Amino acid sequence: MSGKISMNSIPRITKSAVAALLLAGAVVLLVAVLPYASGYGHHRRTLFQILLRHWGDATWQHGALAFPIAGFLVWNMRGVLAKMPVNSSVVGLGLLLFSGLVYFAGYKAHLFYLGFGSIQLFIAGACIWLWGWQQAKACAFPWLMLTFAWPLLFLEESLAFHLRLLMVACAGGVLDAFGVDVIREGTALVSAPQPENGIAAGAIFRMNIDAPCSGLRSLFALMMVGALYARHRQKTVLRQWLLFFCTLPLAVIANMVRIFLLIGASAMFGQEFAVGDAEKEVSTFHFLSGVVVFIVALVGLETLSVLLNRVLDQRPTKTEPRTLVRTTVVPRHP
Repeated sequence: MSGKISMNSIPRITKSAVAALLLAGAVVLLVAVLPYASGYGHHRRTLFQILLRHWGDATWQHGALAFPIAGFLVWNMRGVLAKMPVNSSVVGLGLLLFSGLVYFAGYKAHLFYLGFGSIQLFIAGACIWLWGWQQAKACAFPWLMLTFAWPLLFLEESLAFHLRLLMVACAGGVLDAFGVDVIREGTALVSAPQPENGIAAGAIFRMNIDAPCSGLRSLFALMMVGALYARHRQKTVLRQWLLFFCTLPLAVIANMVRIFLLIGASAMFGQEFAVGDAEKEVSTFHFLSGVVVFIVALVGLETLSVLLNRVLDQRPTKTEPRTLVRTTVVPRHP
């Protein structure tokens, strides 16, 4: 009896586990050890250092929860995944090689966005290569949740500015509809003057929609919450996407409610109480008003989810087919 052990005698799950450990080690090496991009600094930073730096910002701090949430979702499906057959695909290996090229391009260009994209592609390719398309399809939602981990800093200037203009236009239109005279000055809302009462412009309120008040901070966090909410509250994929996209207008509406609260508090209790001093930090009321954004958005999500379930789950009752009753004439004997 030979003492040699062939590779074919090793269980497939063991070879997959070894390959997964090797790939995980490569990810740790490329993400947490190798200096990748300098950005606007004077020396290169690893992708992990870049993530930690921007996760400390209030706009992108929700990204720190993306990896734990995705890991929990996969762990929660461990029983279903264990029952699926392992059919590795060479397409996954090709995707791994392509992610390596994307990683190298970002390394040479000092562009960490390509590094983030290479990690996303690397995870998908590893899953397809080690376990197959069936497992990859089952893990599609946790994989998509990882997209919320990457800070998209280029949106802070472009998207935030357009959101500020949208907030000014919408809030100003609502105030005009309720008979409150308001002056729009760029990205600021100023109360109109009242010469007959001796009130100058901006004496009642002056609300400058700065970048933190644009709604960008809450938009991506609400999108991540909306994705989880839609996943567990709706049955079909189409309805899940529909509820998820509803988080975009809900985030805008919720931020408008916050602006109205700040304007009302400024008119009743003063600008310093509602917003704070420009030379100091924001007021407590300004800070607590941010909670209202999430409350309004979550209430809106629950309302829309209930309406979707109530309307789309109703099925027209089918009329049962009529049964023909045959009567048999029995002759009467004398």
